[in-house]
Amino acid sequence: MVLDANKNGVPDNLEKPGTKTNTPTYNPNMSVPAVTLPGLTRGAAASEAYNWFKFVAAKAAKGTVIREYYDNFTRDLARLGIPRSKWNSVWKDAVDWTQTPGSGSNGNPAAYLAVLDPLDYADKGSEGPKYGTRKQKQITTNQYSPSQAGSAINQMIESEIGRTATKEEIDAYLAGVNAAAKKSPSISSQTITTAPGKGNLVPAGAKSGAKATSPNLGSTTIESTESGGFDPSMYALNFARSRPDFAESFATKAVLGIIQKVLKDPNAIGNVVE
Repeated sequence: MVLDANKNGVPDNLEKPGTKTNTPTYNPNMSVPAVTLPGLTRGAAASEAYNWFKFVAAKAAKGTVIREYYDNFTRDLARLGIPRSKWNSVWKDAVDWTQTPGSGSNGNPAAYLAVLDPLDYADKGSEGPKYGTRKQKQITTNQYSPSQAGSAINQMIESEIGRTATKEEIDAYLAGVNAAAKKSPSISSQTITTAPGKGNLVPAGAKSGAKATSPNLGSTTIESTESGGFDPSMYALNFARSRPDFAESFATKAVLGIIQKVLKDPNAIGNVVE
């Protein structure tokens, strides 16, 4: 039996550590959802979600759902004027927020951006928002693991030559594809312009008729461009076609194609010869 003298839903042993009670039973009113993260079929615990942002999402390959989630999250942080040095702090607070009973988060850390106060994450010593235009650039270089490289070149050689790749070919492809990727990084450039606002705004989530008490932090405009990038599939295709036995395989395929065409239409033999 759980003792709750004031019937506020909090066991007495949590409010008064000296109070002796039995082990608390499950209380649905005190439950919190697991943290929902893209790419995971199950919910994550807060301890798992903390480092996911920095070590998984930030390093995910462009075009994946994980990287798209990270880019959208950090783009909103930049729009709010939150410095890059505080992004991991915001994420940790977002995860903690999802684990707070009554937050209404449904386990989604990104929803925290709608309720946070950007001033809580201003740089120490800051005298207020800095307005104007600034530019930032992010350079991303993809590096491929032995398993990724092996799978890619094996599929390409099977398609182009009709055999599996040798260990020597996989090793050579791994070294070559990573060297080529370093020479063609993906470059993301942003121009961020912030302008001051006037007056106050009604706080987010406030009831109809509420007073405008939140400061108008102004507007932020972000212009983004992406350039460069490396196409490993084209590198794999060129690598496969550079193999000594590719020409023989190509000729064999050509002959087989002619035979198949003649078998389908015997009258086409004259056209084939011509």
